[in-house]
Amino acid sequence: MSLQDLIKGVSANDLTTFARSIPTPKDFLLTSLVFPTLVTRDVKWRLKQNGRRVNTASYRAYDSSVPLADRTAWETTREGLLPPLGQKLVVGEQQQILLEQSHGADQDRLIELLYDDVERHVEAIRSRLELAAGDVLVDGKFSLTNENGLTIEVDFGVPAGNMPVAAKAWSDPTSDPIADELGWMQYLDDLGAPEPEIVLTSKKAFTALTRNNAYRAAYYRSVNPSTTPTRTLNEAEVNAVRADYGLPPVVLYKAQVNVDGAATRVLPDDRWIMLPPDRAKWGQTQYGVTAEALVLSRGTNPEILREDAPGIIITRDVQSDPVQIWTKGGAVSMPVLHTPDCHIVAKVL
Repeated sequence: MSLQDLIKGVSANDLTTFARSIPTPKDFLLTSLVFPTLVTRDVKWRLKQNGRRVNTASYRAYDSSVPLADRTAWETTREGLLPPLGQKLVVGEQQQILLEQSHGADQDRLIELLYDDVERHVEAIRSRLELAAGDVLVDGKFSLTNENGLTIEVDFGVPAGNMPVAAKAWSDPTSDPIADELGWMQYLDDLGAPEPEIVLTSKKAFTALTRNNAYRAAYYRSVNPSTTPTRTLNEAEVNAVRADYGLPPVVLYKAQVNVDGAATRVLPDDRWIMLPPDRAKWGQTQYGVTAEALVLSRGTNPEILREDAPGIIITRDVQSDPVQIWTKGGAVSMPVLHTPDCHIVAKVL
């Protein structure tokens, strides 16, 4: 039986359907909670900004002419190609020989190995997108520097005021995180941005609040700091203070990914990220259509339906010299920030 015969029952459609059914890791909050997924049939990301200004009407005297008004409106569009990403895994000659020796002509074992590789492809793609989302949050830019020969930078134009530094590091118990955060919320309100719905931060940054004098004084409602108990607050007590001041609830973020074999934090642990509600209008993880998907959806007997083309795609094939079976996972995708001034990414430690 040839290798083609062994895997002919495993189509690209089967592998892709399986890949898309794999749930996103629970700690990958940036590409789920922060930048919700948008699957589109396009290969470009687009940012459209529009608005209009309507002046107030003016009073007039009776029997006088109604004054003329003007129409002021604008629309700007930026766009670019969604970059491709992915990887290939090979079942080499030695692996095939060892499989043959240990299992005989066991087609099921080979197919199981292919599906295991699909899981790796999906995890690798989602890990890279989670890392990219962290990059966009931290500096307001999507940047690639000579990554497999690709260097690009998309600056989403986040104002400097949306990336403040705390007046005093919150690791210092004499800092005033409450005043800092209320000031950032006032900044957003002055811009006309919606009130933040949640805060995303690290355990380290949140723990600093439990030892903070301003939080202790607020919890005990102390007038004289010298009479404030010095014990460390617990999480519920910190949250009670936050509720009293109308500060948004905190979600802890701890995701790490492997980059060249090294565990890497997606977000620095010194950031305090205040996020708006209705985040699908603020930012998205956009998936488009890969070249592989276009090929598979063509012809009179396509392997996948055209409407299923966007998103992660898995392909597989064999080669005879050397004798190898490979699977490839691919996508065209990146995080896109539509509204650059509705959030806060503060350095607090």
